[in-house]
Amino acid sequence: MPNSLVFIGERPSHMEMQIKGKPDFYDAILLSKKSHHPSSNLSYHSIPLHQSRVTIHIRENNSQFNCYHQSLQLIEGEKKLSEEEAYDIFTNFAIMEDNKVAFLMHSGTKRIKLREKVEPRVLSVCEKQEI
Repeated sequence: MPNSLVFIGERPSHMEMQIKGKPDFYDAILLSKKSHHPSSNLSYHSIPLHQSRVTIHIRENNSQFNCYHQSLQLIEGEKKLSEEEAYDIFTNFAIMEDNKVAFLMHSGTKRIKLREKVEPRVLSVCEKQEI
């Protein structure tokens, strides 16, 4: 699958695809191995990127996703897409070039909370002196 747009799902016909999952780190490792052969339980499909432009029409929101000269472009349809909806479209695909795989992933709502800065402790020593 060199130089291709990869997705997880089914291809009922040459012109149609149904996305069933989003690629993750494990998928990137499997796809980057040269000896990878898709098994029946992992349904990776690829769209070759040797053409000058690949256009995918997305039915759910009547928009288009273009892959053109190593860039990705999302063209909105009648309804304006939110940032999350646009990001969700891009996370359905991985881009494979030779044995390198790139994909976007949503980190979720978990954020690393920075620890509050603790004031430095001041130690003092006092000796009891006799008078």
